[in-house]
Amino acid sequence: MVAIVAAVSAIVGGALVAGSILVFGGDDDGSADRGANGGSGGTLTVEQTSAVADAAERARPAIIKLQSTRRTAGGTEQDVGSGVLIDADGHVATNAHVVLGTDTLKAILPDGSERPAVLVGHDYPFTDVAVVLIGPTSIAPLEIGDSAALKLGETILAIGNPLAEFDGSVTVGVVSGTNRKRVFDGVVQRDLIQTDAAINSGNSGGALVNLRGQFVGMPTTVLRQGGASAATVEGMAFALPSNRVMQIVRGIIAARGSYPRPTMGLESIDITPETLPRLRTLGMDHGAVVTAVAPGGPAANAGIERGDVITKIGDVELASDTPLLNALLPLQPEQTVKVVLNRAGRIIETDVRLVRRT
Repeated sequence: MVAIVAAVSAIVGGALVAGSILVFGGDDDGSADRGANGGSGGTLTVEQTSAVADAAERARPAIIKLQSTRRTAGGTEQDVGSGVLIDADGHVATNAHVVLGTDTLKAILPDGSERPAVLVGHDYPFTDVAVVLIGPTSIAPLEIGDSAALKLGETILAIGNPLAEFDGSVTVGVVSGTNRKRVFDGVVQRDLIQTDAAINSGNSGGALVNLRGQFVGMPTTVLRQGGASAATVEGMAFALPSNRVMQIVRGIIAARGSYPRPTMGLESIDITPETLPRLRTLGMDHGAVVTAVAPGGPAANAGIERGDVITKIGDVELASDTPLLNALLPLQPEQTVKVVLNRAGRIIETDVRLVRRT
């Protein structure tokens, strides 16, 4: 689904186990037989319990396969992603890129049965989160964990449906980092979980699970190349933390539609190191270039025009690490905010009354 991918492939390093070892030595008087190496004779009993297997058994049934089709110029494309069953009503949390722009969407349950999936709402592009409804099932929803409690080095599982054919795959890794920052769809996400659990296409929208079998993150993307030399990268995947995912999911369910976010009624391009070369003629090194203004919308009513460069929204200066959507993120629909823009070298201030995006 899109090039943003998520979820699972190879189990790292064998089974991770928690267990107890009971050693029964000889009698206190030392009369027990001793081996040739001089060690105590007797019986060695080892009891071994796999925490990973237990967590996977608890969580795996709640990971739903989402299959979609979309019409293209070349015909019909079919895609597969993953979702997390989060309540008894049949709401499934997933990545927005798994379900947006699709012509048909269905859920395939772990027992192989199929049912329609209906999009309830999403939070794109602010976050890559959406909710679909598949209706009540006998499957127990996935227990929600506290992503803020994750510790570096903690073992986690990634569960999903990679490559459209390896349904319910489980991979194991650790929490490699927390509060990581990456840019997705023009928004800087600052609280991502980094993991080395194998994540592959088709598992977007699945689950990161702790050893209690609790949902702690939603795998969203994997880094394949990075750095100035575009070197090949291994074992760097990123997930949205469950605390934020669930806040958005609950907001979508309560609104019975997309998460309530504000819009200015315009389209823009952020000036970043990547876009600066083609925007150099503007003479600006920061801000957002307005490329279109919706007639009768908030920006149009405030006198904003195509070609203006917005440099400040409220108290927030736009910059490469604070693009326009990040400046809008903490604001509310119906709020009036001061906007500063540069129009061919002339600084203009105007008040914009935000509206709720549709």
